[in-house]
Amino acid sequence: MSLNKEKNFVSAVVYLYNNEREVGGFLKTVNDLLKENFEKYEIVCVNDCSTDNTVKAVENFCEENSVKSLTVINTSFFQGVESAMVAGLDISIGDFVFEFDSPVVDYDAKMIMSVYRKSLEGNDIVFAVPQGASRFTSKLFYNLFNRFSDMQYKIKTQRFSIISRRGINRVKSMGVKTVYRKAVYASCGLPVADFEYKPLAVDKIGDSQKAVKQELALNSLILFTDIGYKISITLSVLMALILMLAGIYTVTIFFSANPVAGWTTTMLVISAGFFGLFVLFAFVLKYLSMILNLVFTRKQYVVESIRKITK
Repeated sequence: MSLNKEKNFVSAVVYLYNNEREVGGFLKTVNDLLKENFEKYEIVCVNDCSTDNTVKAVENFCEENSVKSLTVINTSFFQGVESAMVAGLDISIGDFVFEFDSPVVDYDAKMIMSVYRKSLEGNDIVFAVPQGASRFTSKLFYNLFNRFSDMQYKIKTQRFSIISRRGINRVKSMGVKTVYRKAVYASCGLPVADFEYKPLAVDKIGDSQKAVKQELALNSLILFTDIGYKISITLSVLMALILMLAGIYTVTIFFSANPVAGWTTTMLVISAGFFGLFVLFAFVLKYLSMILNLVFTRKQYVVESIRKITK
């Protein structure tokens, strides 16, 4: 029986944040699937400072099921899915690593193996992409991102992904902080592919990190696209045109026989000019603050403890 199993060692990194209700069933599904198809595997759970009984639910799962290797990483404080998943990725040892950003799923478990097989076709990164499941805000973000970035691969909404060890090593060799994994993976220069599927009818996948994801979206647009530069240039050109028109208007009034008081015009020009300058300063400050965070002030993640459970 074991002769039919895959020889590659696989890791499954699962992000958890207040998933007490879902984590047990999800881990059982993943564990059963990996046990059936792989000779060697591990599960790495990253508990991002949950405030409920998520960790207890993981411990209960391990007591009730036969698990070859399960590790729980507890972060010191809330990190957000990107940094927390990097912590799980760093501790994983698989030839291929599944990345599950949430234990709430809208796909059949068997599809996990389909994504794995697609990676064996020569794709170092494969994303599981639901068809027509994006919200309006997500579609807007991805349209902006793909429009203003020069990446050949166009990113989309995805539920989980798999990355080869070669892909992991390539990303680490790039020496960049993984602020947004999808963008870093898409720009690493290795083959990237999508596995599209029709999502199952499930309860709406909750968004417990709305504010964090909004900040992530803004940071990603600034870091990986030239949208900030183009907005700045557009505003600069617009302000120059306004000032030029104001100058033409002033000269016209000067040579006319019926001059008007210039206080209103002067104030409008000054206000518009300073408005444009402050917008430009806002972009500059955003760039500087992100560079400061990336280079000097913040670690990729902070771990409180690592506990390995084996049976």
